[in-house]
Amino acid sequence: MKACERYLLMLLVGAVLGALAYDVGVRDVCPKANCVDSAKVEAVVDDQYYPTAYKVLSGARDSILISTFEFKYYRAFPESLQNKLVREVIYAKERGVDVKILVDEFSTENNAMALLLANGVDIRYDGNESTTHTKLLIVDGEIVLVGSTNFSYYGLEKNHEAIVLVKDKKIAQEFTNYFNKLWNS
Repeated sequence: MKACERYLLMLLVGAVLGALAYDVGVRDVCPKANCVDSAKVEAVVDDQYYPTAYKVLSGARDSILISTFEFKYYRAFPESLQNKLVREVIYAKERGVDVKILVDEFSTENNAMALLLANGVDIRYDGNESTTHTKLLIVDGEIVLVGSTNFSYYGLEKNHEAIVLVKDKKIAQEFTNYFNKLWNS
């Protein structure tokens, strides 16, 4: 990994952990300055998101929690990357995985939500008082994919995106607590 990539990764991890500490009190769980000593952390950028998210979703055994601003499905482009991710979420539900998606109300006029609901996926919208702008994927209480990518054509295929893949039960639990706080509000 190049020095500039390490620096970018450290900045992104620092920003994520700093926001987490502020919002959900990770300082109580992890009082040391560096909370990711035991975690496996990887930078995921641009077109690396799709294969990473696909692998994480297809490997889910127990649970998938998704909080995102946008989750798109394009009927005219059945083999698009975002459609493949929507189908992978449906396949996970069919395998018996508990799937919950929290999405911004902006996405209500979207084919993905109708398709996911029709296939038994539990979906909640954030309502008018707030904007769900998170891009968070938590799988099996062990894997977190968090960053800037929406489940959309631009997010997966056109934009520059920066994401962190974290494999750590403590960090996954903190993000699960955050997800549940949003889910239940």
